[in-house]
Amino acid sequence: MSDEDKVYALRCDNFAFAYGDEGEDVVKDVSINLVKGHILLITGPSGAGKTTICRAANGLIPHEFKGKMRGQITVHEKYNSRKYSVSSLSKLVGLLQQDPDTQLFNPSVEEEIVFGACNYGLPANAIRQRTEYLLELTRLVAHRRKNPHNLSGGQQQSCALASILSFEPPILILDEPTSNIDPIGSREVLMLVAQLAREEKRTTLLIEHKLEELVHLVDEMIVIDQGKILYRGTVRSVLEHVEYIDSVGLSVPQTTLLAAQLRKVGWSIDNLPLDVDEAITTLAPLVDHEALKRQPEPPPRRIQHHDENVIVDIRQLTHTYKDGTTALHDLSLKVQRGEFIAILGQNGSGKTTLVKHLNGLLKPTSGSVMVAGLDTRKASIDQMAMTVGYIFQNPDTQICKMKVYDELAFGLKNVGLPAAEVAQRVKLAAEELEITHLLDKNPFLLSMGEKQRIAVASVLAMRPSILILDEPTTGQDFKRAKEIMDLAVRLHDTGQTILVITHDMNLAAQYCDRVVIMADGKIILDAPVREAFQNRAALSASSLHPPQVTMLGRALGYPGAWLTVDEAFVALKNAWIGANHGA
Repeated sequence: MSDEDKVYALRCDNFAFAYGDEGEDVVKDVSINLVKGHILLITGPSGAGKTTICRAANGLIPHEFKGKMRGQITVHEKYNSRKYSVSSLSKLVGLLQQDPDTQLFNPSVEEEIVFGACNYGLPANAIRQRTEYLLELTRLVAHRRKNPHNLSGGQQQSCALASILSFEPPILILDEPTSNIDPIGSREVLMLVAQLAREEKRTTLLIEHKLEELVHLVDEMIVIDQGKILYRGTVRSVLEHVEYIDSVGLSVPQTTLLAAQLRKVGWSIDNLPLDVDEAITTLAPLVDHEALKRQPEPPPRRIQHHDENVIVDIRQLTHTYKDGTTALHDLSLKVQRGEFIAILGQNGSGKTTLVKHLNGLLKPTSGSVMVAGLDTRKASIDQMAMTVGYIFQNPDTQICKMKVYDELAFGLKNVGLPAAEVAQRVKLAAEELEITHLLDKNPFLLSMGEKQRIAVASVLAMRPSILILDEPTTGQDFKRAKEIMDLAVRLHDTGQTILVITHDMNLAAQYCDRVVIMADGKIILDAPVREAFQNRAALSASSLHPPQVTMLGRALGYPGAWLTVDEAFVALKNAWIGANHGA
């Protein structure tokens, strides 16, 4: 198809935008031509300008977010975003925002899904059929009567996506649509997006940090940083720059990064693999498989600090919510002081319900929860707040002040610390999370990534004995996610107990020592991390899959489990045919 024959569903011509009257441009002269029926992936570090482009595409900029806009956004080659209202453009452009909670306002999941379709006058029979299809697709059939705000974060994201798909807009703008969804659910959602693009010519602008599931689904990829486009082209051509892209903080496919590192030390690799299957085909002929089988298990990544002192003792815990949903079933768990544990499972498996019992936010329906010698049914809020620090999945549910400084100081003041100590702790926490420059800002006007760091800082300022991170990397690029987890490691090095709920298997593998996998409100596996990621049955039962390098090692005949790219690199380098034969 020649350029003259192409129909552009969305065009950005030298688009630039600065928030407020005196702000600096967060997007700088960006030009994008999105062809009808194509999928464009835009990725980049937090704060790169990705969300600003999304807001401009459906008219939120300049109509709802005020500032200085230059250039032009055109929808379907005739609708100028400056001249058409958000409501007019919303019929053409469906926007899934980064935080789904802000888009949900109906009393039930089913009503949320049908709302847009009814509002735009779709036939009743078509609405019913579409609703049933979307409930099945998003795994929300059992929750159709529930209030969306009572769902898990991932379920809320699925509900918001279904509500947009229900009225069938010709253009979809998806701002990190899978950030709260488990890996298998993420794959299903992204496959659906690709299916709609192919079968229904539904044009899609996709913002994502996670690239592993997208490499074969998108037509074009753009890497943006500091408001400017760094690279654009096919995924394969852009990922030839994988080491640089990794260095700016993006989570690139592990197999692609591994192959690039091996090629750098002499391996004959013409085309970098984009997934595990391609990596097997590319690397298997270059590996001495007998030598690989003899490679030792990687050493422990750090000193283990846990002792025999049990800091969390959960016995036969059952929890039933007021709507009758039993989220936990006769669950028992012990955590020793100083452990670093990942709690994994699909959306709705009970992970968040479990950890909310540790700080008294929820009370057992039956059974008992003891934390640092405190019975959570009897301990005061102040006692629990000083013992257990809880970083919520959605920072908007945690942030309550109109100034970042006041947010960090809030808990400290509530427990009666002197003003001087409050100021000192706020300063140190802000420096740790690199948010000192935000202390005078309104947190509700900041990006999701910035709000997440504020939430982390406010908890760290309390210096609790146990730190619970509920999806702490939501909305973060890989660099920021790594910084948060590196901070957790530093706290763990001082003897602090860390519990992390995450859907990011790579981060769980890299940082955690023990893995607890949940499904249907029960613990189905509790094991050391290497053992856990080799248990295919438990992972599959909980909609999880191990890191790419773990799957690659298994396919190549490595007897253990690689958890990181570095571990795979060392083992493969030592089992390289070229090295062993003097090539």
